[in-house]
Amino acid sequence: MKKEVFNPDDWNTAPSEKVPQALSPSVAASSNLSAILALVDAVEASGIDITPTYSEWLSIAFALVSELGEDGRAIFDRLSRFNPHYEPAETDRLYSHCLHDGSREITIASLFHIANLHGVRWKQLRSSSQLQFEDGEDVRMSKSVKTDVLPTSVTPSSIEEVSKPVKIDTFSQTVREQLPDILKRIVADSVSDVDADLLILGSLTVFSACLPNVYGVYDRREVFSNLFLYVTARASAGKGRLSLCRHLAAPLHRELRDQYSKSMEKYKHDQLQYVLNKKKGEATEPQEPPFLTLFIPANSTATVVYQTLSQNNGVGLLFETEGDTLANAFNSDLGNYSDGFRKAFHHETISYLRKKDREYVEIAKPKFSAILSGTPQQVFNLIPSAENGLFSRFIFYVMPTEVVWHDMFDEQETTADELFKEIGKDFYQFHKMLASQYIRFTLTADQRRQFNDFFTQTQADYAAMYGDDIIASVRRLGLILFRFAMILTVLRQMDDGAFPLPFGNEEGHRADAVLTCADADFATALAMVKVLLQHSATVFQSLPRHDFYKPRGHRSTNDKRQAFFVALPDTFDRAAYLQAAASLSISEKTAERYISELCKSGLLAHPAIDNYQKNPAGVSRP
Repeated sequence: MKKEVFNPDDWNTAPSEKVPQALSPSVAASSNLSAILALVDAVEASGIDITPTYSEWLSIAFALVSELGEDGRAIFDRLSRFNPHYEPAETDRLYSHCLHDGSREITIASLFHIANLHGVRWKQLRSSSQLQFEDGEDVRMSKSVKTDVLPTSVTPSSIEEVSKPVKIDTFSQTVREQLPDILKRIVADSVSDVDADLLILGSLTVFSACLPNVYGVYDRREVFSNLFLYVTARASAGKGRLSLCRHLAAPLHRELRDQYSKSMEKYKHDQLQYVLNKKKGEATEPQEPPFLTLFIPANSTATVVYQTLSQNNGVGLLFETEGDTLANAFNSDLGNYSDGFRKAFHHETISYLRKKDREYVEIAKPKFSAILSGTPQQVFNLIPSAENGLFSRFIFYVMPTEVVWHDMFDEQETTADELFKEIGKDFYQFHKMLASQYIRFTLTADQRRQFNDFFTQTQADYAAMYGDDIIASVRRLGLILFRFAMILTVLRQMDDGAFPLPFGNEEGHRADAVLTCADADFATALAMVKVLLQHSATVFQSLPRHDFYKPRGHRSTNDKRQAFFVALPDTFDRAAYLQAAASLSISEKTAERYISELCKSGLLAHPAIDNYQKNPAGVSRP
């Protein structure tokens, strides 16, 4: 059958009126120019800032230099103007620096990738080499249709990455085969790897609120399994599926509510008898029963939250699918319990004073978990700065908006809600067995070694790339990994039916049951944290730090060090790194300090005197 080759000229639109007039011949002939200009027009039409972080701004400059050289300067200026700190002179200076040094690693694909990341959508033409149709087939393109396209020089793998919504790392495809059975049942209902990640994280966080008798020793302190999770995504990305995880703890919540209802009925009866017999002097006033619940509403006052935790032995789960609900509570006069959040993460004592009878109350070891979801703006409303202590205590998961339509009428025997309710009933029966004893969780000696080796290197790498402000998040992800492993190992006991566990008798510990982490569960926890570190870094870069509101010319040490690292060639000597420093207005002494720090972090190797190399095993560039 004869093939008809699609001709882009049939669809070519008029070029942007803002195309530079004096393009060099090589640039004018570039097959990517029309796509770049279409993207620029889309940015200007939408008013979207695609340069919110310094690393993105720098990458865009290098991308334009690699494709257009000097002719990309005006385009870089146009793309930079939507940043609130835009300064023409500094924008021009940065482009000159990138033009002088260049980058073999950053291509024009980075520009399209970053624009797509920030929600810019544009219409352009595909390469004729990619659109061939056979005569008579229904797939042949109509001449009234245009399609989203990308630069023709980009490799096929890059085209797939850039043309679709941004592909972020997931962990479920790596760990699903070694999960405990209850999590395998949960993941079996997922519709994608991202959805599987979401359900695993949501389930583990719900379970973390239901294991108050399980603890471990971390940094010489008793810690329990409690987690804080924040899933952030744009509208309609699918984060609503997180609400299914609420069913997993619903039976336990209902049990507590039923106990409270029965206690209140008895209390009301006893109170009536007390009033009737009070005059006879034969009655003792009954005590109002504690308010038993597992779920705690986010839109509560601080006193109500603390009082509820106190009456439930410090145990509680905040489950809120709209992050603004909690943010609004924190912004109210009586609802700011963010300090309680921060303390609860480490089981630190929370104290409050009851106004009614001036009673001083202490919650000695709060075991509080939280699940939140919301848009990126809602994250900012709750945590306005990366320096806010709440940021480092949350597990962040950034969901992309996948342009995939799922079958809304998939005929299954049970609905997703029914499936999760059934799993919740099974977990409830397991929970009743757990409640009969205290369990001390521990890692093996080899797992501890792996743990320490991983975080020693990771802390150095992330500090070098993102600055000291991210260290708190890296360190707390260490505790989160320990808690992941704890929950996974406990859930695996459902598979084995091993309860009650034998009592332990290790020196220096109570005679509680001892539960040693399985290697599969440690590997799962480690694989999850490796991905979640990237998600945390993504949110970290989107939040302002102390220097955020300064003009772009006043970069923080962290930003300057990132720019300096990017500007360095793959192999260089002292003269070369001083030249790179001079182009960024970095002093010789500061450059020497940066080189020393980068070598210590492992991002640079120093194989010989006056010889430096970028370490390919180090953290990838921002």
